[in-house]
Amino acid sequence: MNQQHTHHLHEHTAAGNIGVAFITNLLFTAIELVGGWLTNSMSIVSDSIHDLGCTLTLGLSWLLEKKNHALTGAVVNAVVLTVSSVVVIIECIQRLANPEEVSAKGMFWVALLGILFKGFAMWKTHRSHNVNEHIVSLHLLSDCLGWVVVLVNSIVLMYVDIPWLDSALSIAITLFILYSVIYNLVVALKMKNEK
Repeated sequence: MNQQHTHHLHEHTAAGNIGVAFITNLLFTAIELVGGWLTNSMSIVSDSIHDLGCTLTLGLSWLLEKKNHALTGAVVNAVVLTVSSVVVIIECIQRLANPEEVSAKGMFWVALLGILFKGFAMWKTHRSHNVNEHIVSLHLLSDCLGWVVVLVNSIVLMYVDIPWLDSALSIAITLFILYSVIYNLVVALKMKNEK
């Protein structure tokens, strides 16, 4: 098998993996929007806004991957996620000033679904053959870890009344995601400059 054919095979696999991640994210975003509204959880609502941006950028990454513009997809993905993270932080700060009661049991079940959906999508993209797929995989890993935090948050809230915990953890999750996105944007831009 020649090198050009192998490279084409990796690109086709990357596009397929990103496509699966896109469809998985789209399905979960719909579940999450409903779950956030039903549970009144700011961490779920903020993540659903974040995931809506993710879904759009994953779709764009998938399209650009198919057209051999992986680096462009990675940069667009990082920029959109940075903007959505800033919006989420502003919303969470406002909620900290006026905390509301959330449904901890509802959060628990949505968090379990989040770990399953994000974990599956991350598993599909973890063999990072190119920068676009690598950034998608890292992003899905940070999302999965975020859902682990939401799961722990929901368990704590079942037993202890801490009305500000949901928003505080949302800010922490979003800052972690923002750090990951900015780091990967810098990596993508360095790779572009090296070419």
